[in-house]
Amino acid sequence: MHWPPRRILVGTDFSDSALAALRAAAALARRIGASIDLVHALPETPAAIVGFEPLDALLSGPVDPSALRARAIERMEALAREVAPDSMRLHVVQGAPDTELVALRGRLDSDLIALGAGALRGLRRLLLGSVAERVLRRPGAPLLLVESAPPAGEFKKIVVAQNDPGVATPWLELALRLAHDERSEVLVVHVVRGPQDGAKSRHVSLEPEHAAAQLSGLLARLAPTVPARVDVRRGDPAHEIVAAARADGAHLVVMGGERNRTGWPGRIADAVAHAGLPALLVVWPESESIEDFDEA
Repeated sequence: MHWPPRRILVGTDFSDSALAALRAAAALARRIGASIDLVHALPETPAAIVGFEPLDALLSGPVDPSALRARAIERMEALAREVAPDSMRLHVVQGAPDTELVALRGRLDSDLIALGAGALRGLRRLLLGSVAERVLRRPGAPLLLVESAPPAGEFKKIVVAQNDPGVATPWLELALRLAHDERSEVLVVHVVRGPQDGAKSRHVSLEPEHAAAQLSGLLARLAPTVPARVDVRRGDPAHEIVAAARADGAHLVVMGGERNRTGWPGRIADAVAHAGLPALLVVWPESESIEDFDEA
């Protein structure tokens, strides 16, 4: 994992949330000097438009492939002129959008992927499925899912979901680096679960006071200059993380995408991704890789 990212891959289907993801990524890229690769996936055949295409395209019937490509390039060039004219490369690919995105992620050695999160819920998801949802199940570079762009394009209020109060996880470290770069406030949320919830001592602290002290000490060591607070809660992490983010007015939630028995990204991250928060950054443990996914 490389942070700050040098190269950001942004997928677009020209939806509102995809535009929000592009704007958030472009604002971040400008501040840290990263480049952007904007990609749009065309269907393999006109009759097989799925997932990444707008719903109206699915219902409009067969379209000439060359016309589709020309229209996509025209719209992408317009986005580039509007959002980031100096640091954006355009890619029009053909095939299943999630597969093409993951492949391009590897070929370009992307440090971050940004996608709109609007299709994670509602009718569009039921009819077409969600590319963001499928990419979320393919570990690799950190994945930024954006529902709505933050004010002025800056993530000024960041919530970090930290499962172990005494360990510097990749997502906590990344969130603190981002907060330092953005001059942001950080709220670190740790949820205490009882043994009935399957908690293991190596993952959680069962004493809230002890967890708060551990987290405060960890933050003081990792990022003493970043304004950071600690919120230790009891209950279901999937619910409490979302509740804490909404109560704090968070622009961004950062959390790990650890695997559970049913696969990636795990129940908690999956639930948070579908909660409709403004933005979520999922960071994979260093041990997880696409090779592991392919063998599972």
